[in-house]
Amino acid sequence: MSRLVLLTVTALLLLAGCTSSDGGKSDGDKKTSKPSATKTTPAPTGPACASIWKEGTTLPADYTRCVDDGTYGPQDVTKCQDGTKLVAYSDTYFAVTGGRISKPKVAPMQDTPEYGKAYTACTGE
Repeated sequence: MSRLVLLTVTALLLLAGCTSSDGGKSDGDKKTSKPSATKTTPAPTGPACASIWKEGTTLPADYTRCVDDGTYGPQDVTKCQDGTKLVAYSDTYFAVTGGRISKPKVAPMQDTPEYGKAYTACTGE
């Protein structure tokens, strides 16, 4: 008798696990809920790119990023052996943090001897 009770309870538990919790409604009948709050990304902060990137001026030693039209400005950063960074902004300007900003007259900037010299001094390559 105990085996019969055990088999019956097991069968009922299995059946209970297979039933739907939505009262028999099909997936097409379910209403989807929308999140009550949307996630927002904080606006970028920092100095305006136009105020930083001027040929002949000095790139601040603590420079990290600049903001252009509500987004971070396009830049490539290379860590230098001496702890500074070589920053190329918008494929137009470059400088080592704490150093003079250059704007080569030829494009692409990365192919100029001036940039190549700065890159080699930075990385040792």
